[in-house]
Amino acid sequence: MCALALAWGVVVCSGTQAQTVLRYGGDAAFAPFESLGASGEPEGFQIDLMRALGRELGLEVTIQLQSWPSTVEAFKAGRVDVIAMVQTTERRAYAHFLKGHAAPAFAVYLPVGQAAPRALQDLQGSRIAVLDHEPMRESLGKWLSGISGPYVRTPDALSALQSVQLGFADMALLPRAYADPLMASGEVSGLVRALGDLRLQSYSLAVVRDNDALRQRLQVALDRLESNGTLPALRERWLNDEPATAEQQAMARDLDQQRTWTWLVALGGTSLLVLAGLGLRHRGRAVSHERTRREAAERSLRRSEDLLERTFQRNPEPMLVVDHHSGLVQDANPAVAALLGVAEDRVVGRPLRDLAHHIGMDTLKRMARAIDLNGLLDALPVSVTRADGQQRACLVSADKLRVGDHTIVLCIVRDVTERLVQDPVFRQGYQSLHEEFAQARRDAPETLPPTDHGEDRLREFTRAVAHDLRAPLLAIQGFMGLMRERLQLGHTDEALEYSEQVDKATRRMNAMIEALTNLAQIDQHPLKRRSIDMRALSEDTWTLVRSGETARSIEIRFDPLPPAMGDADLVAQVWQNLLHNAWKYSARVPVSRIRVDSFQEAGRTWYRVADNGAGFDMAHARALFQPFRRMHAASQFEGSGIGLSMVQRIVRHHGGEVRLRSQIGVGTVAEFTLDAAA
Repeated sequence: MCALALAWGVVVCSGTQAQTVLRYGGDAAFAPFESLGASGEPEGFQIDLMRALGRELGLEVTIQLQSWPSTVEAFKAGRVDVIAMVQTTERRAYAHFLKGHAAPAFAVYLPVGQAAPRALQDLQGSRIAVLDHEPMRESLGKWLSGISGPYVRTPDALSALQSVQLGFADMALLPRAYADPLMASGEVSGLVRALGDLRLQSYSLAVVRDNDALRQRLQVALDRLESNGTLPALRERWLNDEPATAEQQAMARDLDQQRTWTWLVALGGTSLLVLAGLGLRHRGRAVSHERTRREAAERSLRRSEDLLERTFQRNPEPMLVVDHHSGLVQDANPAVAALLGVAEDRVVGRPLRDLAHHIGMDTLKRMARAIDLNGLLDALPVSVTRADGQQRACLVSADKLRVGDHTIVLCIVRDVTERLVQDPVFRQGYQSLHEEFAQARRDAPETLPPTDHGEDRLREFTRAVAHDLRAPLLAIQGFMGLMRERLQLGHTDEALEYSEQVDKATRRMNAMIEALTNLAQIDQHPLKRRSIDMRALSEDTWTLVRSGETARSIEIRFDPLPPAMGDADLVAQVWQNLLHNAWKYSARVPVSRIRVDSFQEAGRTWYRVADNGAGFDMAHARALFQPFRRMHAASQFEGSGIGLSMVQRIVRHHGGEVRLRSQIGVGTVAEFTLDAAA
């Protein structure tokens, strides 16, 4: 008679010797971790690891690989003792995880000829196809929160790669175990792999929730395999292989076809015919190549026009383009009609004065005079009356721009009605602006300086929207005009170069709009305070910052850090921005040195990131936390200029404080605390 102990997978039979069995379940198609080989037998990193664990523990290991949903179902039903997977919130409800022992390799897949990203930060502003399942959603929400996408969510790797092929996404971010076989099989063509060693997730063994004894025993054995070199050797064998890319295989096929063609031509004709044939072939290729390049330029132009259209039309802020000479509204995005509560044809193509019943004729005249005198309008408080009679508090900014032979006025309206109700500091700044403009009308045309912190924050947003978006918008319009001109002249090479500039400017504009939106939403994010392991959070964030760029010599030191009470998702963004700045601004020194530590001051815990990078002049530190205000030229160091603004907003949202000190050529020290002042 036998008794079955599921917790250990142990079958005990009276009168016979005890037989010990450990049942492992896995994915039949997740190479190189685990898969069924050509002979139908299990193979891969995880298979060898389980067999090594069996030998270490003196257990017999049985392995069953099937579809992943079937494996998870068997695990929950108790038919499998151990599985390996990425740890997530949902999975922790039914599984007890060991420490992570490996990391699935991710890569970026993008069209041939497209500029490849060099680090994760280069993905900002791109349309990124990703898998729509829980592990990826958690990775995006926690570790890639600084990269806004937009993300194109797909059910599987093939759909993600096809969305890039069809132009629905700019690139795909996928596990190599899923995407590389599709690339190698030729099922997907025209794409290449970049950033091939990203480690965004940790792979762990897991047992059922009530089987802690098995978990502890497996962890001890796993630690022994790590220390005796068995586990590192398995990682080296299975996880560091570099299979040939689809592009390399395609090149090999092309070479074989070319050799076959050359042999047939030589066999079938004289040397003269061969030369003539080669000449014609070369001419045909040249014509085909030129036609292909022209078609590519025309596609790029259409894509750039579409990107510009979507940037304008989908902007959540109401935007109008007005002809300066005639006063006609040339264009308006749907947000304008939504704000006014009217149909779009009641705005576009009509004189601006037709909107007087919405904002008042006196206000319109005052705006026109300010634009004629100064060429711009900066954060004018205006009360807008909707068609249904509802009043909306708004801020209006405008810039007079020269586009070709025409002068236009770009107006951007920001509806701050809800913000005034929710944010007393913001409301105080808005009232100060009202008083300032009223006083300016009575006394003098000059504007008065800001009077308080609330007004500074108000101007910070409106100035960023009104002025910093102007540069990429003008670049887009200018380069698109040059593209059309070069295409008409047949200069496809120059047209393609201009198309790259249009793409770059459009992505920059989209990234700035997205950054401003994220910055504005931080104050509305409900805090979910809990204990945070700051040492683990900072180290994990550093791994992401360094991903894809390992050639530099960087010495980084993490001191023990006390835990903090805060919102882990928001605090992860603080670490990401501060560590990325240290990584970026120390890039030009022979050996980058970064230190992460903490200290106590006046009963508050401060966390510190110090580097030996370029540093900056503290005389200009007044604008340090303003969006898009940079201490270095964009040609020296890339970036959006929004990172420190987000850091300050997140820390203040917790009730804390952030401060920086720096010296040119020496380095920078950034310090923050989540504790409120006594």
